[in-house]
Amino acid sequence: MKAIVPTTVLLAIVSAPTSAQTVRGVWKPVEVVISKGPNAGRHTTDVQPGLLFLTDSHYSIMFVSGFAARPHLSAQPTDSERARAFESFIAQAGTYQLKDSILTRTPTVAKNPGVMVGQSYATRMRAVADTIWFTVTAADTVETRTKWVRVERLPAR
Repeated sequence: MKAIVPTTVLLAIVSAPTSAQTVRGVWKPVEVVISKGPNAGRHTTDVQPGLLFLTDSHYSIMFVSGFAARPHLSAQPTDSERARAFESFIAQAGTYQLKDSILTRTPTVAKNPGVMVGQSYATRMRAVADTIWFTVTAADTVETRTKWVRVERLPAR
């Protein structure tokens, strides 16, 4: 009986819906797992930098996608060099709602103007203590799971 009780409690914590209060803070990516394709596998040492800020209802995220560092610009960069340097840089901010472990973001500002058209983006999310996971399944059925760890808590309101 004693072995069953801790397991039951753990399952209740892990499967409980994530609330905005539990995810408030600043987060950084530490792991990316891709189900198939040229980048398939678990990435930890080549995860590029990023920060995610979550308040009660707003978010801001900046990160470098992919698994290679962005190229440095030359003293007089060409348009092609600029495009390569900024292509993998993602930046956006706006509002979010978190309900039943689904994070729905509505960007207000973004590096890519096409993202600022008022469309919302839903992502499956799971949070346990100071770790959150986002899972996205693309149209080609490639699943990407990204693990973020908290680097700072925001003060309680």
